Amino acid sequence: MGAAIVAVDVDGIAAALAERPGATLVVGVRRAEGRFAAGAGAGAAERVLGIDAAGLAAAVLPSGRAAFATGVAAVPSAHGIRRVVLADLGELAAGAAPSAETLFGAALAASRAAEGPVVSLLGLEGSDAAGLRLVAEGHAAGGWRYRAGARPASEIVVATRGVADAERDLERARIVADAVAWVRTVVETPPNLLGPAAFAEAVTSFAAELAGDAVSVAVWDAGALAERDFGGTLGVGRGSARPPLAIELRTFGPGPVTALAGKGITFDSGGLNLKRDPGEISWMKTDMAAAASVAAAVIAAAALGGSGPLHAVLPVAENMPGGGAQRPGDVVRHPDGRTTEVIDTDSEGRLVLADALAWLARGRPGRLVDVGTLTDSGAVGTAFWGCWGTSVAVAEELLAAGRAAADPGWRLPLHPSYAELLESRVADIANCSVDAPDTGQLAATYLRTFTGDVPWVHIDNGSSAWLERDAAPWPAGPTAAPVRALIEFLSPSRG
Repeated sequence: MGAAIVAVDVDGIAAALAERPGATLVVGVRRAEGRFAAGAGAGAAERVLGIDAAGLAAAVLPSGRAAFATGVAAVPSAHGIRRVVLADLGELAAGAAPSAETLFGAALAASRAAEGPVVSLLGLEGSDAAGLRLVAEGHAAGGWRYRAGARPASEIVVATRGVADAERDLERARIVADAVAWVRTVVETPPNLLGPAAFAEAVTSFAAELAGDAVSVAVWDAGALAERDFGGTLGVGRGSARPPLAIELRTFGPGPVTALAGKGITFDSGGLNLKRDPGEISWMKTDMAAAASVAAAVIAAAALGGSGPLHAVLPVAENMPGGGAQRPGDVVRHPDGRTTEVIDTDSEGRLVLADALAWLARGRPGRLVDVGTLTDSGAVGTAFWGCWGTSVAVAEELLAAGRAAADPGWRLPLHPSYAELLESRVADIANCSVDAPDTGQLAATYLRTFTGDVPWVHIDNGSSAWLERDAAPWPAGPTAAPVRALIEFLSPSRG
């Protein structure tokens, strides 16, 4: 498992630090009329430890506001010099709690600057159990480092005051943190180590580890895909020596089914429409980030309980050129009998998602959500994922879950006029336009035709699942977006 997360009463801070001589103390500081001020955490640091956090912040933090800024100070202690990380919580009215994004981001940034175990006073800044969970999850995310085949263990001690059932809330945080760490690990794994079969093994192992028999996992090989008319997935995977497959995850219980699909391209060369940009193709191992997020969300929701029945299908393939590769102009058939003309082999993600959506829609679920790293045009920069859909209610529920989990998205409109750009003379639809620039809007328009009248939302996490450079508070690399939003959507927290 990942980080060990424990709670300590505010009056136990000194003892917690004494038991961990190499620990880093994390304290949040607020701004009031441009000056640093002591909130609950800084007040506790002064009362219990004799540390003037606001004074230290003035010395080590930038005077101007910088998003998720942190500063490091060294203070004397009974055990020698103590490392203290000050986290800027921004301008806050007296008694006001920081936002979910501020708490999570401050904890993440602070852990990136920490050394050894973390003893955090950020949990005192939130006004409820949700804030405590976000602080714990942020610290766990900040402490993550890629290790092949493992998630590094660390210790996080979060100070609390008057938060009922802290251990219950931190257990949820542990599960969410494990899901985030697993997604980031598989997304960062080199592509020679994580083809379709290895990815399926990773999902199966993680499901057994985190959720036990609460979730069932089945793997459909290429023969099973052919029987189910997953022509898009088979076509995308034809050029690779590693055959495609699909992973099905299910949980059972009363109520309407929530169905989910996730794009699982373990490496995307572009196929015969080979990517020309070396800067882009160098990180195309990340094109399975959506399938990883959906898998982890279903597994975490099963471990948490209360999600109702879930049914996920994750088509997985490697998109490579070669003698057997899919050609521009090929036509593929999907489970609902519809056909697609492949205009561009580099628009492959929507082909595999079309298979999964058509298959799931036949089961008449109560709601249907798909996730894919299809384009970068669905979001406003790296901080958001974008979504389109036929159900405002489902979209708003996803957006509310994202806000609560500090994993935000935004909703974009679908317009029927874009459908004419995807017309084909030889198939029911084309996977992109011949002469119009490809966008997330066009990808969503294409996918919409495979969902029938089932309430449906498509999430594009192409701009947020992987960062080419640091974007505060995240470092460059995998972020696991939108797994925290999906977990909250499938198994809402209380409090």
